[in-house]
Amino acid sequence: MARAKTSAPTQVFVAAALLGASLAAGCVRHPAALWADSFLADGRFSTADHQWVYDGEPVTFEMQVIPGAASYVVFEVGNKPIVVEAEDVGRRFRLTHAFDAGHEPQDFEVCATPFTVRDRRDWIYDRLEQKWMFYPGADDRLDVQTASEKRMRITCYRREVALEFPARGGPPRSVALGLVKASGEETAVPRRDLAREDSRGFLLLGPDERGLCRVTYTPTHDEVSRAGTTQVNLLVAHADGSVQRIQDVLDTP
Repeated sequence: MARAKTSAPTQVFVAAALLGASLAAGCVRHPAALWADSFLADGRFSTADHQWVYDGEPVTFEMQVIPGAASYVVFEVGNKPIVVEAEDVGRRFRLTHAFDAGHEPQDFEVCATPFTVRDRRDWIYDRLEQKWMFYPGADDRLDVQTASEKRMRITCYRREVALEFPARGGPPRSVALGLVKASGEETAVPRRDLAREDSRGFLLLGPDERGLCRVTYTPTHDEVSRAGTTQVNLLVAHADGSVQRIQDVLDTP
C-alpha cells in the first residue's frame, strides 16, 4: 500500500489540519491532563501550566487519559514531535526530556495530544533522519485525536555563583565551596584543576589590583534545589591565618 510522506516543517501542521477535520466530523473527545514533575520541591507531579526547570535537568511529562481513550500520544517539545506508545498502570503516557539554557532563561512550549489508531499509526520513526514523521498511508483512515491538546510553558534557566572577598595578607591558603539544598543535602564543590581541560569545579581568581579575590561557579541541576532556594557557603582560610565565612542564596524556582 502506497504511503505519502510529509516532510518537515509542514508535517505537524498537516497532521493537525487533517485530524481537526476528522474531529469536526463528529469524533468524540475525552478528558485528558498534562503533568510534569518540576513544579514542586519534592518532585511530585503538577498540572501547573508554567514550570521552571534547571539547565540539564531531566523533566518527566505525563499525559493522563481515561482507560482505552488513546493508542499513543504525540508530545511536541519546541516544535519537535515525539510519539509515546507505552502507558503505565496509571493510564499515563510518559516522556522524559532535558532542557538546555544559556546565561538568560529560555522558554519552551510542550504540547501533548492523544490519538487512537484506526488502520496503521500515522506516525513513524525515521531512523535515517532520527526523528518522528507524519506518514499516513494513502488508503488508510487517519488516526483520531481523542482529546484536546494540552500545553505547558517551560522556562529553563541556570544560576551562577559569583562571590568576591578581600585577600588578607596575600592569596588565600584554601577556599571551600558548598551548596545546600532546601532539603539540607549539601554538595562540596571541588576547586577546578586548570591543568585539566575536562576538570569541573569552582574557579578562584585574584587577588587583583584592588586586592580582591573572586570565586565563580555554575552549579549543575543535581546540586541545586528543585524548587525554592539554594544556599551557597564559602569558607576562606586567609594567608594571615584568619578564617572567613561567606554566605549567599540562589533563587532556584
